[in-house]
Amino acid sequence: MKQRKKLETNKLVAAQFQNGIGNFIMMTPAITALANHNNAKVDIVLDESWKDSRRPSIEQFCNGWDLVNEVIEFQQGFDEKKYENLFYAYHGESSQSHTFFKNNAKVESDHVNWRSEKVNEVDYYMNMVYKMGYRGNVPPLKFVQGSTANLRSKRLDDGEYFKIGFCNGFFAGSKWQWERKAWPHFERLAYLLRKYYPKGKLRIFLFGKGETEKKWAEKFTDDKLVFNLVNQTDILTATSCIRCMDLFITTDTGLMHIADATGVPMIVLFGPTLVSKNGPYQMNNRIVRSPLPCAPCQQNPLFTICKETDRCMKALEPGLVMAAIRTYIPQLIKAGKMYRNEKVQEVKSCLGL
Repeated sequence: MKQRKKLETNKLVAAQFQNGIGNFIMMTPAITALANHNNAKVDIVLDESWKDSRRPSIEQFCNGWDLVNEVIEFQQGFDEKKYENLFYAYHGESSQSHTFFKNNAKVESDHVNWRSEKVNEVDYYMNMVYKMGYRGNVPPLKFVQGSTANLRSKRLDDGEYFKIGFCNGFFAGSKWQWERKAWPHFERLAYLLRKYYPKGKLRIFLFGKGETEKKWAEKFTDDKLVFNLVNQTDILTATSCIRCMDLFITTDTGLMHIADATGVPMIVLFGPTLVSKNGPYQMNNRIVRSPLPCAPCQQNPLFTICKETDRCMKALEPGLVMAAIRTYIPQLIKAGKMYRNEKVQEVKSCLGL
């Protein structure tokens, strides 16, 4: 584990974590609030049993966060006496460290029926910190950037083009069948976008990580307007690249929450999962939902019963997404929430505004 720089305070709080990248981003306001309330730095506690592909991204993110003292293994001499407070989430994945934090934290994390209570996950974590005595506002979502030096050929910073990011999380092989969140119509959407943006002003960037995402990205191989960043960045570099986008179109993924933290305008495609729990926390976004009457089915018996795992997102036609884009972008431009100043007139002209 990487040792952080010398602390400006000797106080520490500990936050146990084992879950998805998006869950961690949504937890960052509460971790910040807890640290501020205790005038402390934070140790992020992981479990040695956690070996999957999410963990390296969490470690890298935390090692780049100045609020974090260090990332530590619970089984390697964790000493609760060092800490002002212990923080965890009830719905975190089970492990030895999670059990310990559940039994020893000063404030118990509540079990939430996400479907009926309709609480956003950010507020769920913040409610726990409020129980610990914090009385301030909700801190902003945290993001940490990396270097894009090896991606300069992708023209990420070129203000001449309107840059749209695509992200399609499959989560293949996960025990909860989260691959059903993937959207099968991104290729068609790219075609429609080229029709909407004349004069060659459009560039599309593909984001994601994993073998399934790699196969998805390969479908765009012959499209010269598409730049493939799948499996080419770590989590911090991906964050920096996402910040270069003018618009981010994504399914319910961890990178969606990173884009939310950076303030990049988004169109988010939802099917089986709950917008109230998993949706973006900030306001500069547009949600497009599956039209099926059974959606969303998260925390519903239908989720495990359904055998047509691609039916939900397949029903969300690209025309619905394109309609959202065509109404959302002009609103953002008029509100002054999109584009660098020198780019506005050119883009307005391109869109016929």
